[in-house]
Amino acid sequence: MYAEELAADRRSTPRDDILSILVSAEGNDALTNHEFNMFVLLLAVAGNETTRNAISHGINAMIDNPDQWALLRANPELVDSAVEEILRWATPVNVFRRVATCDVELHGQAIAEGDSVAMFYASGNRDADVFEDPFTFDITRDPNPHLTFGGGGPHFCLGANLARLEMRTLFSELARQCETIELTGDVGRLRSYFINGIKTLPVRLTPGS
Repeated sequence: MYAEELAADRRSTPRDDILSILVSAEGNDALTNHEFNMFVLLLAVAGNETTRNAISHGINAMIDNPDQWALLRANPELVDSAVEEILRWATPVNVFRRVATCDVELHGQAIAEGDSVAMFYASGNRDADVFEDPFTFDITRDPNPHLTFGGGGPHFCLGANLARLEMRTLFSELARQCETIELTGDVGRLRSYFINGIKTLPVRLTPGS
């Protein structure tokens, strides 16, 4: 219903925003009402699930690697590379499925037109051919060509810059204000093949001096 109201508003009063572009698209780019509604739903869910789970995994990684937490506190300018490493480490979306549009061979594996292909992002983000010591959480990692937001092109994450901003803000403030972060209970993980999620992460924050 919210999406329907948005669409009606933008059709009657277009603005300089992505929703106005979407509802006014024509030809092959035009969306049906159902497609537009699902786009808004996906936008809300994707921007929520992925960012909060990346943050939760980032907090947990700092708890498991207190040397990295101390490094960030001592060097707040590392927040940008810390966020990129958290994104690589967390990989909130496990897998996407695509359909091959033509016959192709990839690393010796024949893929026929019409085959379903699953892309496991966590596997790509721990590829030893790309990342040195990929199973080490290192907030100074540079370069860090992770695939958490996708590999580019039309399916690249629309909210990538917003997610980075939210994470930079939160981890900057935590590092500035908190000396330690301690786990006070069990980490509750989401049972899902699709989302690498954390449902509960009980922690104690100790303010800095």
